[in-house]
Amino acid sequence: MAEKPIANRTILAVFPVRDDRTTLMHIFGGSTWKLLFTCTLRKTQTALSVLPGVVISGVRLSDGHGWSDLLREMKTMDCPPPLIVSDRLADERLWAEVLNLGGYDLLVQPFDAKEVHHAVSTACRRTEHVKAIARLRNRATTANTGALPGIKVRTAFVGSEAASAREETTKGD
Repeated sequence: MAEKPIANRTILAVFPVRDDRTTLMHIFGGSTWKLLFTCTLRKTQTALSVLPGVVISGVRLSDGHGWSDLLREMKTMDCPPPLIVSDRLADERLWAEVLNLGGYDLLVQPFDAKEVHHAVSTACRRTEHVKAIARLRNRATTANTGALPGIKVRTAFVGSEAASAREETTKGD
């Protein structure tokens, strides 16, 4: 079965270092991905209004804020995009911190094009899957009108939520 194409192909890249931005332009240049660049928390807050499919950020922003400040800001959104953090000195401690605080992944620099494409694509697909499940649940539970009794919805998560899976049955009138 062929994979469904990713609908939201916008990447918000938050990097104060020009070389990092240039590298990402080379990785995604000529593809169907759209790159938006910012380097401060304030500019990123504004750019989040375009609802990117994924956000990639360095550990430090040019205004002194860090990736965890960005993640905290993103969590105020209704359906925040996944955050992929990147650092030249990425280690197990940073990886664990990113995942424990709710980030999606950690990429080591210098970037490997295949790894970056894989992380971005996987994050976007997961977001689309979560949104599709939310739409199904909203349809099934909207004031118990029109809900189909006995429909089971199985939800399985990947990444840090891999261990959680549950079934819910809607109740009819």
